[in-house]
Amino acid sequence: MSVEPSQPDTDPPEPADDEAQPTETDPPEPAGDQGRAPLRLRLPAVLGVATVLLGGFGAWATVQAHNERAANAQQNLALTNGPATSAVRRQVSSAIQAIFSYSYTDTARTRRDAQSLLTGPAIRQYDQLFSLVQKDAPTQKLVVTTSVTNSGVEFLTGNLARVLIFANQQDSRAGTGQTSYAGAMFAVTAVLTGSTWKISNIDTFTGG
Repeated sequence: MSVEPSQPDTDPPEPADDEAQPTETDPPEPAGDQGRAPLRLRLPAVLGVATVLLGGFGAWATVQAHNERAANAQQNLALTNGPATSAVRRQVSSAIQAIFSYSYTDTARTRRDAQSLLTGPAIRQYDQLFSLVQKDAPTQKLVVTTSVTNSGVEFLTGNLARVLIFANQQDSRAGTGQTSYAGAMFAVTAVLTGSTWKISNIDTFTGG
């Protein structure tokens, strides 16, 4: 329990109207956010998600790995099969870079090529998302390059895997010299079809 400090015998004068007590105000928006606004416009369901989550990824992944070992140590091949885990990471990372890199001059090709890398619900997710890209990219003359900077296989059981993705995205506006960068974290579920890992679901951690 806190104790109120004793007050002097004479109350201090009331502040004048022009000396109003300071109030909390929102800090000014950093200039860098303006560069990220188009990213959310282009990829609202995926890459505009979690810049703020990046700093906490290491701790989160550690907890997840611990829980996974406790619950699925025998079933999770990501903990025991290095070659299989590497194959999942390599193929999924390559797919992410392909489906989220595009040029305003030929977005149709990117969308068409993505169909061979996706399956199940991810096809619908991507089509809904990329319809916005096809609408906005030509107007803004966007050229986007997505790079996976890190990834980790959360679990791998036979022909099913869940992969955590770190991605950086660079976009340029043709003829303006304007370039912006942003990062995000998300997860994908992948299924093994023949010898190819295809993305079947995209999880943006939004609960939507």
